[in-house]
Amino acid sequence: MNEEEIFENLCINDPRSPYFDVDYWEDDTPSPRENCFCNNCFYHRNELALEIIRLKKELQHSAK
Repeated sequence: MNEEEIFENLCINDPRSPYFDVDYWEDDTPSPRENCFCNNCFYHRNELALEIIRLKKELQHSAK
């Protein structure tokens, strides 16, 4: 799974998500996952994506 596929599973309020719409929120951007019921949060795909991102970073640091 590449990073683009992982980011597609993040909360839509997460700026890393390709579905994040900065123009929609303007200055009032909510925190990701804060009372969110987007499909990714509702089906817990966001949690898995965050864990994959964390593990990838951990692997990169341990490889150095």
